[in-house]
Formats: sequence, structure tokens, C-alpha cells
Amino acid sequence: MRIRLSRSIIPNLFTVLNIFFGFLCIINAMEGRFLLAGIYIFCSAICDTLDGFMARLTRSASEFGVELDSLADVVSFGAAPSVLLHALFLHAYGPLGMLVASSQLVFGALRLARFNVQLVGFSKDYFVGVPIPLSALTLVSYIIWFGPEAIIADTMLQHIFIGVVISCGLLMVSTIRYPVLPKPSLRYFREKPFSIVVVLGGLTVLIVTQGRGLLFIFGGVVLSGVLLALWRLLRRPRVRRLEPHDEADSSDPFPIDS
Repeated sequence: MRIRLSRSIIPNLFTVLNIFFGFLCIINAMEGRFLLAGIYIFCSAICDTLDGFMARLTRSASEFGVELDSLADVVSFGAAPSVLLHALFLHAYGPLGMLVASSQLVFGALRLARFNVQLVGFSKDYFVGVPIPLSALTLVSYIIWFGPEAIIADTMLQHIFIGVVISCGLLMVSTIRYPVLPKPSLRYFREKPFSIVVVLGGLTVLIVTQGRGLLFIFGGVVLSGVLLALWRLLRRPRVRRLEPHDEADSSDPFPIDS
């Protein structure tokens, strides 16, 4: 029996690792190791980035890889964070907690289904709605910043967290545009020099906060899409509603009474 190996096995291997780390997150969340579970979601995000990079590097992008990547994202950034949130503190809220915890999984699956239907080719200039990895990483960053023990003990932090979870879920199925991940190339930074400032600012925050400032980075990206959407909405030219006499005036600038 002859087994044929193709170049696509390399990016698909990273996608499989993405799924595996999502599974490890679920196991550790159920056993009460919440920080470790969150770290595994970050490992999934790294693999999710590398599979796309390797697909472009080996020129092996395919529809199979796109579908497998979406299935992996549902597990690692949908089911895994939902289990983590429920095990951390939402189990104390009964059915309401189950509903809130499932929002990351449900809205994430809806967003990925819409993404696959609208996908043309293998590159996009922007995402419609918050990407599911960004939403999951924002939630995990909240846990890392405040700490699992503080969230479990403080109801105020829990209520704020519930608001963050619901907001991230709704933003995933929204029509707000978010830019794709910057490609690390001299040409890209030459065309968009502001991205250098953003990257350096993010690295500075990580160094100063010793990695705990990820909440400000991911939360800032999520919030930036909302602010830019509001800015575009406010700058949109308004069409003045014409009154009946305005229509007569506009049709004839010099009306003559008969």
C-alpha cells in the first residue's frame, strides 16, 4: 500500500494541533486549571496563524484546508472558551449562565458559516464581524488580567465579564469590518507606516505588563472596529428630506405664477 504525501499536510498538521490544544483546554477547564486552559487557547491561536502562513509558504491552500480550519476554530475558539467560562464561574448562574457561556460557541459557529459562504479565493482585505479567535483571546485575556480567583470571588467582575462575553458574541455576527492580520513585510509597513506604531505599541504594553496586558491589546482591537464604524456613520453625508415646496423649487428655479 502506497501512501501519497502532499505539501498540504504541513499546514493541515498545524490545524490538527489547533484542535488538539482546544481539546486540552476543555480537559483542564473541567479539572479546574483555568489559567493553563487559557494558555492552551493561546497555543491554538499560534497554530491557527501558522497554518495559514505555511499554506501560503508552500502554496498549498485548498478548500479542504479552509473547511478543516473552520472546524478547528469552532472547537478551539468556540467550544473550548465556552466550557472554560462555564467551569470558571457561569455554572453558578444556572440556565442563564449556560446560555451566556454558549454564546461564544453559537455566535462563533454562525460567524464561521457566514465567512465560508462569503469567502471568494483565499485572501480578504477585511473581516466582517469580529473573528472568532480574536473574541476568544479577548475573553481569555480578561481571565489572565484579573486572575481566576478574583473573578470567582468578585461578583462585580463577573457581571462585567458577562457583558464582555455577550458583546463579543454579538460583534462576531455583526457587519462591522475588521482589518486582516498585518503581513510582516517591508512593503506592507512602507505602504501603511501607522501599523508600525501599532505593533511597537502592542509590544511595549506586553513588556511593561509582563504579558498580562493582552487584555488591552485584544480589547483595543475589538473596540477599534466599533469606534471606526461609528466614525464612518457620523461622517456619512445626510440627505435632506425635501418638503413639497422644495420639490417645486428644485424643478424650476424661476417659477412663474399663471
